[in-house]
Amino acid sequence: MANITSTVAAPFLPEIWAQRALDVLRANIVLARLVARDVDYEPGWVGKQLNIPYPGTFTAQDKDADTAVTLQTPTGAVTKAVTLNKHKHVSFLVEDVARLQTNVNLIDRYVASAAIALAEAIEKDLFALYASLSNTVGTAGDNLTSAVLRDALRTLDENKAPTQPRYLVISPKDHVALLNDTALQNYFAFADRNAIANGAIARLYGFDVFMSQLVPVVTGTPDTTYNLAFHPEAFILAMRPMAEPPGGMAAGAQIATVVDQESGLAIQVVQSYSPQYLGVQVTLHVLYGVAVLRPELAVQVLS
Repeated sequence: MANITSTVAAPFLPEIWAQRALDVLRANIVLARLVARDVDYEPGWVGKQLNIPYPGTFTAQDKDADTAVTLQTPTGAVTKAVTLNKHKHVSFLVEDVARLQTNVNLIDRYVASAAIALAEAIEKDLFALYASLSNTVGTAGDNLTSAVLRDALRTLDENKAPTQPRYLVISPKDHVALLNDTALQNYFAFADRNAIANGAIARLYGFDVFMSQLVPVVTGTPDTTYNLAFHPEAFILAMRPMAEPPGGMAAGAQIATVVDQESGLAIQVVQSYSPQYLGVQVTLHVLYGVAVLRPELAVQVLS
């Protein structure tokens, strides 16, 4: 039987880990896949500023016979500066790279644990943007109700938020509270029977509803839970792959970068031998920035 040695296995590790990590990242994000995203294959670096244009709104003009069209500048057009100031990594040591490469379950455990940590870091930074919002409905310490959702709906309507898509991301306790809301019992019983069977809420009052365990909760008397109702253009997540070291500077290291155009996620895996620990050091890292794009399109839904 052919022997798979460290020399044979090592060249394939960065590509395998990067793709597996991307799959796990994609599966473990909630808010990051709902907000506006800006992704590019152009490498970035920590501190790089991206200037992302937002076109604003146009006004329909009357067209008179034998006259030229009226050129206009959209109202509210802005260029949003987003700084790539979030550089998160997970690093660990593998002393037997050949065994790890050939043991799929072991690879999954390492990759899943590292990628979940990166996914949570991205999610927490996006959730933290709630502090920049001025629109608020609900009451701290009270469970979320259908009436509060209608208030959020009205707020977005009055702010002329596009009706589609709209998202509601809620905490675990409010997830259960809505399933127990007496005003929604008929809806769950007849219109959306899968909600009870699967413990999930698909759609309410025009919102696609998602549960996240990372919804911020601020300790107090009472505690305040900051659920979010929003249109995607309320927030923006910008990600770039890290620039790889110039030729020769990465001697002894193997680097793989994966960019997913659909989800906007970019992750890089670096593998190098550590003479201090006599093992292979693996680092998974991501570079991104987050910002509020249009605060009027989001609502703090307190509970």
